[in-house]
Amino acid sequence: MKPYRHILLCLWLAVASTHATVTPDCADSCLLGTSGETPICEIWDSSSQSWSTDAFVTGPGAMHNLARDYTRWLHAWMMPAGGVTSTLFADPALDRVREYGGRRDSAIWTGTYLAAEALHFMATGSPDASRWMRETLGTLHRWWNIPGDPGYLARYAAPADSPQPILNLLPAEDPEVHRNVTYAGSTWHWRGNISRDQYQGVLLGYSLAYTATRSPALRETIRSDVVTFVEQLMSSDRREVALRLDGVTLSSTVRIPYAVFSEAEMPSGRPMLTLQTNPFEASGEGVLFFTPDAAELIRQLPGFGRFSSLPLPTQAIQLGAIFRIALQVTDGVPDYAARRQAIAEHYRQHVGEWLDIAADWENSNDCDQGYFGLNIGFMPLYSWIRLETDPAIKTRLQREVLRDALWAEVADHKNVFFAFIYASQAAAGDASRDLIAANAAQLARFPIAPNLAKGRDLRGIYPESEECPGISAVAVDVDERVPATFVWERHPWKLYDAGTPNLVYPGIDYLMAYWMGRYYGFIADDAPGTCLLWRPK
Repeated sequence: MKPYRHILLCLWLAVASTHATVTPDCADSCLLGTSGETPICEIWDSSSQSWSTDAFVTGPGAMHNLARDYTRWLHAWMMPAGGVTSTLFADPALDRVREYGGRRDSAIWTGTYLAAEALHFMATGSPDASRWMRETLGTLHRWWNIPGDPGYLARYAAPADSPQPILNLLPAEDPEVHRNVTYAGSTWHWRGNISRDQYQGVLLGYSLAYTATRSPALRETIRSDVVTFVEQLMSSDRREVALRLDGVTLSSTVRIPYAVFSEAEMPSGRPMLTLQTNPFEASGEGVLFFTPDAAELIRQLPGFGRFSSLPLPTQAIQLGAIFRIALQVTDGVPDYAARRQAIAEHYRQHVGEWLDIAADWENSNDCDQGYFGLNIGFMPLYSWIRLETDPAIKTRLQREVLRDALWAEVADHKNVFFAFIYASQAAAGDASRDLIAANAAQLARFPIAPNLAKGRDLRGIYPESEECPGISAVAVDVDERVPATFVWERHPWKLYDAGTPNLVYPGIDYLMAYWMGRYYGFIADDAPGTCLLWRPK
């Protein structure tokens, strides 16, 4: 064995000892084209024991290389201060940042990227995947803790002395932004007004990273954040709130079930709840609730004791997943035994109610409006089914919620992420090989990196919908869709978009679907025996 290969193998064994995965003979250890102490990161071919001299090709037939290329672009340009964003460049050279975008959604997509790297590591044993998993987890751990309230997550955070393009994500005049907060001896700015969807990507990433790693330190980081969050949800705090009910403002002390709070965002030091009863809508300042039945809150108000049930199926799915993840990360940990018992008992008492509500999930989208809500259901449902240990509950989730409710609505959408969730978690016999093959073929059509926000005009190419004028009657193929940060949460029928010059999306939609496909065996490695290594002088 050549000396440098021996050194790399030793480094790999040191990393692998703290993780649970395959043992590869060749796994990516650096980012394509980057420079280090040795000159450059290049493709090594383990079968020929030589550095590849072939041109680096991505796209159909080279899906593994496309994942490598998207990861390179992501880390070079689209993870300012560790959080995933889109990037608007100053010119077509794409080598100077003008501004970062997606400022309100960085938490969900950073968590999704963590999930992708966890799957990447479990599929290949890549030391590079281990590194990004560790670093991304560190970012999200800070975002859980910088706000200072149990379980309250920041949308994004960055050091106060960050470069100006990063600081522009956190402007002083923005009411969501909190500046000059001390955390771990440093000064930070952070974005609040968190929403439930942001938690879903983070929890998905935490759960898969916990499965991937055997590092006691990383597992404790995950465990501490998740248990703190779940215990806050279980506390059902009684709080004096400022309440705006159907336009009338009043004060009341109520028990707010399944909620997290932010002292920094409470008007006059108390949460503000805004409720509209017909049709039902709810929002809050300084509070975010995950209750699966909004009537639990409304019935506490004078004159509303007989208020009809308002079941919220997506939030029931979210709660089921949250509690199953908490049980996952505390399993077999003596120091958490009592806390785990309390979580397990709460889950046992309420899971039937949550499951009944979840089984009544219906698609409320109107044509092309609200498609992102499907992702808010699919992400936690994947975790809930994957982690559920009770066979009866698992079967109901697979059949009544996944197959008959969510998947039935999207089966012909060419949505690879949803399809791979369904195929990996469906009951035996429900997901066909043809379904997997068709969606793997769609993923192979994904645009090459960088994923530019190019214009699209498909009018006259795809048939227009009669029910929903202006959009396609059938799902557009993946390579022809309007790009996005996460294309799987965007509807697949858009026919026209002007595009945005020099705007680049991060590619986590490809990375998540690709590594999920690899992990579950839906996609074969089309670059076997190759890996990215530092090429010595």
